Parts: sequence; C-alpha cells; structure tokens
Amino acid sequence: MLQRKFRLRQKSGFKAIFEIGKNYSAKNVAIYVLFKEPNRFGFIASKKVGNAVQRNRAKRLMREVIRLNLPEIRKDIQIICIARARIKGVSYSEVESNIMYILKRANTLIKR
Repeated sequence: MLQRKFRLRQKSGFKAIFEIGKNYSAKNVAIYVLFKEPNRFGFIASKKVGNAVQRNRAKRLMREVIRLNLPEIRKDIQIICIARARIKGVSYSEVESNIMYILKRANTLIKR
C-alpha cells in the first residue's frame, strides 16, 4: 500500500494538477504531471473502466506500480494516474510498462 504521506486526497490538489500540469498518455493509462514539492500521487478510474470491482483493480494496479518504483521517481513531482477503458483485464506487467514508459517520457525518473 502506498504510504499516506504520498497520497493526493483533496479536491484542490487534483484541480491544481489538472489546470497547471502537463498530460501524457499511453495505451492503458494517462497521467498529469506537476513539478511541485512534495511528492503526491492520485489515482482515478471513471465508470468507463467498468463496474466497481474493475475500477478498484485498475487503481490497485496503478498504485502498486508507483509504490514499487518510488525510489526511481523524482522527489519534486505530483502525479495523477488515470485508468483508460482499455485497462480492463490487462496484466500487471503491461500496466507497469505503460506507466514507466510515460514517466520516462515525462522526464520524471531519476537519471542514473
């Protein structure tokens, strides 16, 4: 589970990222990125994704990708991950490759 200090919970936080942040997308996931301290992550799955079980699974997959790759992500960004309708029935590895591809393209990974 992603620690509480890394979660975006307030509507104002989501609104700021949507207004000011830059968006990127891939096959299964879209993200909005805002370069601002501290690190925060939000996860969205609309009703287009499916019923409550499918939406919760999509959010769990995205949350787990971020949690496991947190050391590779820069410390000065806020990200909202949005599940697309195509995420239904997709494996963890495919979601991970999509999110990591987007994060690399958005220049949010630590360069080593």
